[in-house]
Formats: sequence, C-alpha cells, structure tokens
Amino acid sequence: MFKRLLFLFLAVSAVSLVITGCGGGGSASNSTEDANKTAVRAHLADAYLWYNQIVDVVPANYTTAPDYFDALLVRSSDRFSFSLPIADATSQLQEGKETGFGIRWGVTGSRIFALYVDPNSQVANVITRGAELTAVNGLNLAFLSTDDLNNALFPGQPGKSVSITFRLPGTSTTQTRSMVTGTFDSTTVGQPSVFALAGGARVGYLLFNQHLPVSESALSQAMTYFKQQGITELVLDMRYNGGGYLFIAEEVASMIGGAAVQGQVFEQLIFNARHPEKTGDAANTHGFPARDTNNSLLPQLGLSRVFVLTGSSTCSASESIINGLAPFVQVVQIGRTTCGKPYGSIQHDIGNQAYFALQFEGVNANGTDNYKAGFTPTCTVDDDLNYPLGDQREERLKAALYYAANNSCPAPTTVTLPKGLADSIPAGDVQILGEKPGLKLVK
Repeated sequence: MFKRLLFLFLAVSAVSLVITGCGGGGSASNSTEDANKTAVRAHLADAYLWYNQIVDVVPANYTTAPDYFDALLVRSSDRFSFSLPIADATSQLQEGKETGFGIRWGVTGSRIFALYVDPNSQVANVITRGAELTAVNGLNLAFLSTDDLNNALFPGQPGKSVSITFRLPGTSTTQTRSMVTGTFDSTTVGQPSVFALAGGARVGYLLFNQHLPVSESALSQAMTYFKQQGITELVLDMRYNGGGYLFIAEEVASMIGGAAVQGQVFEQLIFNARHPEKTGDAANTHGFPARDTNNSLLPQLGLSRVFVLTGSSTCSASESIINGLAPFVQVVQIGRTTCGKPYGSIQHDIGNQAYFALQFEGVNANGTDNYKAGFTPTCTVDDDLNYPLGDQREERLKAALYYAANNSCPAPTTVTLPKGLADSIPAGDVQILGEKPGLKLVK
C-alpha cells in the first residue's frame, strides 16, 4: 500500500472514478451506442488538436462511446481530454455543485492528508486542513486496497457514510469521526483578506479555487473590496485551481491589470489545421474585458505586479492568467511548478455524454505559450499543511509577503509535514488524489 507506485495508481483510479465512473450510457441500445461511437470518431477527426495522429481501434471492442473516445485519444501528447455525463457537466461546471465529502486529499510518500476542506461541505466541522488520515472504517491504511480507498473517499453520490481516523496538525493523538457525503455549492472563491506590511503597504489575499460562471460575482466583489481597502499588492492563491472557463480568467486578469491591459490581447486560440477559419476568427482572440457577462463594469486594481501561489494542481485557465498577464504585469510565482496545459476544450454533446476533447492551444499577446512543462516558480516554496490557507504563517503566503516587502525571495526553508507518529518529512508538492483533469473551456 505504501509504495509510491501504488499511490500513483490510486491517483489515476480516483480520477477514473470521479470523472468517467458516473456513467457512459451503458444502458443504451447497441444501435444507439454504435451511432454515438460513429459521432465520437467524426468529432475527433474534425476538431481534435491531434486528429492526424489518432490510431484507430475497433469500435466493437468498446462497450460504450466514452470508452471508445478514451481509446482514440493521443495520450503521448494529451493528458487532459475527458468526458462525463451531460447532467454532471451542467451540475459541476455550470452550477458549481459538488457531490462528495468536500475534502481534497493529498498524498506524499506513504502519508495521506486533507489539503483543503470546503467550508460549504457537510464535513467542514469534522476535519481541517493538515489532518493526516490513518484509518478508514476502522482499518489502518496499510490494510486497505486501492478499491477500498476509492470507494470510501470518492463514493460519487450523496448519502454515503464512512468512518475515518485522523490526526490533527500539531497533535499526536487520533480521533475517529463519521462523515456523510452530500451535494453542496462548492466554494470557488474564498473570503478576501488584507495584510499590512511594516512599511504601510496593504496586500490583498484571495483564495481562488475554480473558474466557473458562479465565480464571477464573488471575484468582482473581492476585487471591489480590495480597491476600497487601497491595496497596492495582491496575492492570488491558485495552488489547487485546476481551471475552468476562459472568460473568468480574462476577467480576473483584467481586474488585476486595470486600464493598462484592457483592450490588449489576453489569449488567442489556435485550432487544428482543418480549421484555419477558426484561428483567424476575431472572436477567438480574447482580450482583457472592461465589463462582465452582465455588462457591468469590472473593478480595476491597476497593479503593476501580482503574486500567484501555485503548485502542480494549478492548471489550464489558471495558467492562462499567468501567461496572459506576463506581457503587461510582473507575475511573481511562489510555490511549485504548474501542471503545463496551454490547451482548451469546447464542450461537445453526443447522446447523454459531454465530451471535452482538446481543440485549441492558447497564446498570449506575445504569441507565446511556453509552459507545456509548467510555469517554474520565481520562489520555490513547498505547500505548508501546518497552517490554514490565508494564515500569514503558511510558508507560501509568508514568502509572498516577504517578497512584497523586500523585492526578493526569502531564504530557502524546509517545510515539514505535520508531525505524527512518524518523524516529520519534507512536504514537497503534495499530489492531490482524485483530481479532475485541468480545464480551459470556452462556450
């Protein structure tokens, strides 16, 4: 159980459970499913970025169209294309609903931790960030199979219960609590806060978890608050933000840069060779907007520098913010290297399934997207599970505040995981279990 290889398999299995395990139309008649497979193949042949590298397989060897879709993807270049039922796409990506416990679990070495607990979830009063999982349903992790952990931590439906044993940060004793899954409004944007530096400068901090339509109002309100508070620096915490809709990224970047960036190119979309008309379409060159989707003016901070907290889960639309701002605003990246996804999707529905094949690559005003291997941080700082997100003692936020005051990275420090029965070990970049593919979507 505690071998790294098995944990890597667990992460992949969890993704499969959360993303594709919710249904692929297996109850459809054979003729309907055959038609869906034909439509899938035609869609990929037309719109997929790597359409000319697809290796054909026998459709009859795959029970469902989503399975056939997965088999056709060019995984040597594409880590991100996926599909899920249309109902789930609407609930998760449009309405911002989440079904589960609301906990983002992470693994490092042989230990599993709670990285983030959604304050809107049913278990927000049960467990906190930094808690170490030691047993599930009374069984030590060493005795649990991959399937056991998947079924317990990612049940995928409401009303499922589990008993977990865990250790809170800074403690050596364990406690056992029961949790029940539910469906809730995910917290895509945290509460804004402001810190004062010794010299009097005011620094805003905002946790930003997902680029969804429901994020728009909260982001605008947070930036309005920062403007009222007179901040001159901003720390945007996107360490767990896997992306979402590109228009949200455009609005965030526009509010940060203000008048100096509005009217400039934020991101140009480049489609495959079959569709030069799409690449040349002015509608596919996205600028920094002055107004939101309700035609309300966006607040403008007009900053010349922004701090972004990142990790390997910072992906896609989140990386677009970094790349889109880079020609105009100094972006100081604190944390670890991002995921590396300059590509995006347009939802394509076939039958009851929504398909998110990668259809375009995005470049900034300089025509660059040099982050297929991820953006390397300005200051490398490990995730610090000893403190809540937004706590000035947390190492990544602490480093950003230091840089804001001193214009340089702090001296390197070793961040240790919360102490338990085992000795503390360096945290590194804790890998999220059950993570969904990074998203960059246009409507």
